[in-house]
Amino acid sequence: MTSSGGVNRKVCVTGAGGFVASWLVKLLLSKDYVVHGTVRDPGSQKYEHLLKLEKASENLTLFKADILDYESVYSAIDGCSGVFHVACPVPSTVVSNPEVEVIEPAVKGTTNVLEACLKANVERVVFVSSIAAVCINPNVPKDKVIDESFWSDKDYCKETKNWYCFAKTEAEEQALNFANRTGLRMVSICPSLVLGPILQSTTNASSLFLIKLLKGCDSLENKRRWIVDVRDVVSALVLAYENHEEGRYICISQAFTTRGLAEKLKSIYPNYKYPINYIEVDDYKMLSSEKLQSLGWKCRTIEETLVDSVESYKEAGLLQSEQF
Repeated sequence: MTSSGGVNRKVCVTGAGGFVASWLVKLLLSKDYVVHGTVRDPGSQKYEHLLKLEKASENLTLFKADILDYESVYSAIDGCSGVFHVACPVPSTVVSNPEVEVIEPAVKGTTNVLEACLKANVERVVFVSSIAAVCINPNVPKDKVIDESFWSDKDYCKETKNWYCFAKTEAEEQALNFANRTGLRMVSICPSLVLGPILQSTTNASSLFLIKLLKGCDSLENKRRWIVDVRDVVSALVLAYENHEEGRYICISQAFTTRGLAEKLKSIYPNYKYPINYIEVDDYKMLSSEKLQSLGWKCRTIEETLVDSVESYKEAGLLQSEQF
């Protein structure tokens, strides 16, 4: 059964000022949803871009909330028929205290959101997970196509100090178990590296990766990265919500090595510096978004994503040398 759209529907978006969440708020407003957005400080200039979105003045309310504070989360969710749980720290550097900086916000924050959803009688929840919760497992054969039945190995994540992957895996596992145990209707979307134009004034971790390629450096690991456009991610989130989907959906577009991505960028923007050397890494994996595509989901070309990303960075002044 498909919903008739957003007319007179109230939903909550956690972490509304972030990269993905900002685009989600924009899409929901365009579809006439009434949106509650949780942010840490509603009066901060960091969130001005949200207030400038079309229909924001009548249909967007920002709530002061911290996902580790249950009561503040409940206040934002109360009265909503749907919740998009997007908020989660994505570290762009090595963290000194992973439990406090990454794991607790991801795991305890998700528990708070889901418990608030249950108490508020929310009809449906869309949880933004990651392929980090799907494919970090050294025991998966390279010729095996990874689909939604696969999970990252939490012990391996801890051994390799891959705290973000551990946190996303633990959070999604607990979220799906919570939904199964309580009857809360929930769908989990697992995007790969999310690129695309930025709406927010601060720079997020995935955009920093692309900016680093443009800025150049001595050497980078030549990892294979699955990429997806932020606008395609949010369309997947709303599609899954409006279609009343449950379970897990991998959300990916194309795979590139770091070198391949840099060469693609260089063919469009030849005047940036780009890395000089690449360190080869044996990390080949095959993933599939076939399940999501079966719902009618489509994705942009990598060229459109890269051009729109770089042009937005230029407009925001992020490619000036003094910004680094």
